[in-house]
Amino acid sequence: MATKPQAIGPFPLGMDTRVPDFSLTLGQGAGHLLRDALNVDVTEQGTIKTRPGYTLAQTGTDCHSMWAPVGGAYALYCDDGVICRLDVSGDGAVTRTTIEPGYGSATPVRYAQVNEAVYFTDGLRVGSYHPSIGPTPIWAAAMLTTVGDQQLSPMPAGQHIAYHFGRLLVAVGSALIYSEPFTPHLRDEAKGFELFPEAITCLVAVEAGVFVVAGNTFFIAGGFPAQTVRAVLDYGAPDQQAGNRPDGGAHWMSERGIVSVSKDGEIANLQEKRVALDASGAASTLYRRAGGMETIVAALSDPSSTSAGVGSYAQARIVKKGT
Repeated sequence: MATKPQAIGPFPLGMDTRVPDFSLTLGQGAGHLLRDALNVDVTEQGTIKTRPGYTLAQTGTDCHSMWAPVGGAYALYCDDGVICRLDVSGDGAVTRTTIEPGYGSATPVRYAQVNEAVYFTDGLRVGSYHPSIGPTPIWAAAMLTTVGDQQLSPMPAGQHIAYHFGRLLVAVGSALIYSEPFTPHLRDEAKGFELFPEAITCLVAVEAGVFVVAGNTFFIAGGFPAQTVRAVLDYGAPDQQAGNRPDGGAHWMSERGIVSVSKDGEIANLQEKRVALDASGAASTLYRRAGGMETIVAALSDPSSTSAGVGSYAQARIVKKGT
């Protein structure tokens, strides 16, 4: 006896690896949950769109550590120990410009927008890129400076950096070093630091304050010097540079899925409710606007100890946020 075909969809909540197979149907005819989704986008209406794929835009030897300012006017990345700039014209033509050699040969490069400049470090050296003329000092040119009875030292190289209300923040192991206000290249060694219980793996600055991921996830309202240090999540994140968005918010890949924060400091895990995930190693995120949709795409290092309910390849999946 022939079986009657069953209609499935729409999928307004995207992928779900937590519920059992017999619970994938949503109530009141609202559609279904996806058990898995590969190389597709889920629209607001719950329909499925195939991604357009990708093409090679620029060859390289050892490319990593790509970053772009909010708005995407250009991109910086490291290729075989050289910081490069990438520009894409309106017709899709790609132009590569060498910025500075001697960075990222053995470690990732991290970046922070500092006024009109971009500061960067690979944990061993510091540098800055100045695409336009402005007041921001060259980081590598910092020297011991005495201001009144205060002696200021150059900001050190570190594993993560961010910029918040006139202060440069640099993570060196479990210590967060912050500069003097409006002198991002200089610090007071006697008081310009905050210690955390574990090595810092991600540093996120928004208008309301600074998130520091160090074993757990902490929030420092108002920034530094810290008035309070409050744990907001009881888990951490793989090592990575957070992404910033045009709305003033930011995002990163945590141990339990993509975390999004607003400029006001509100925090939400977009995936934990529906996707079982345990991520470690290193990660990166991409804020993507295409086809009228806004999505956050996360990638994890390979090999990684990532595991999820649909298998270790879940790192390549799109999950529609539930908020």
